[in-house]
Amino acid sequence: MRRGLRNAMVALCGATLAGCGLIGGVFGDGVPTFSLPLDAYELGPVDRAQVLRARFALITECLQQYRIDFQAPAVEPATYPKNADYLGWMDDRQVRRYGYAGPPGHASIMATDGFEPYSVTDEQFYVLTGKIKRFHGKAVPPGGCEAKVDSVLNQGAKGVPATEVTKTFNRKEVQGLADNASDAAWQDERVKAAERSWSDCMKRAGFDYRTPVDAMGDPRWATTAANDEIEPPRGTPEEIRTALADSACRREVDYYGIREAVYTEHQNKIITDHRGRLNTIRLLNEARLANAIKVLNGEIAVSW
Repeated sequence: MRRGLRNAMVALCGATLAGCGLIGGVFGDGVPTFSLPLDAYELGPVDRAQVLRARFALITECLQQYRIDFQAPAVEPATYPKNADYLGWMDDRQVRRYGYAGPPGHASIMATDGFEPYSVTDEQFYVLTGKIKRFHGKAVPPGGCEAKVDSVLNQGAKGVPATEVTKTFNRKEVQGLADNASDAAWQDERVKAAERSWSDCMKRAGFDYRTPVDAMGDPRWATTAANDEIEPPRGTPEEIRTALADSACRREVDYYGIREAVYTEHQNKIITDHRGRLNTIRLLNEARLANAIKVLNGEIAVSW
């Protein structure tokens, strides 16, 4: 099995910003709040980090039952605004100095889930996911250590079917719904109109791009399929001039505000269509946080 596939299947969290200190317009006028309706159904970064620490601790303990060593990564609350990409926000990149690339480490901060990426061995993968029924003479629980650990964290969730409690928690479910809303928002005429206004603003500043994505993806500084063998120089004077004009035009035409309004509308439509499922996810998250705190305090003993 390829390492990338194993990594994807055992990745344990995604970055969220609900409840983060960046929410609420802290960055000043013209900056989006970064808060979108689907955030209400996910844990904020501090709480999610608590759940992750407990989950890693339980996974380590479960694997030890099969004489498998596992070094869990350190977990810290994710700090990058989850919805920044949805809203087209770029002001954290310090464009006056770095252009579109952002300061050193910016890409890693954007991608982080609150812990460093890690890989697993074949034997870890088989026991984690239940792809093997027995290991070292001991029965592997259905769904593997992941399902067993999630059943511990899910226990006691009020109003949730038993079948939901005993299976692996799908961390990407709300994100998938948010992506569906994003797809609809991209096709919304209001976003297209905002991009046309932005393009007109850029032309007045001496730059010819149809959309902000085209400016950020200019092959003079962005890596593309045509130039991926030789990384273009970053932070050139031309890139910085373009990025500065881009940032100013996004503010001038209220690009952030329009996208925030449109994404909010489409996420609310998703919530209306999936309210029952989203309420189940919310109840599971509440139970997972409560149980995670108990695990970390040594108040839950698991029978493996």
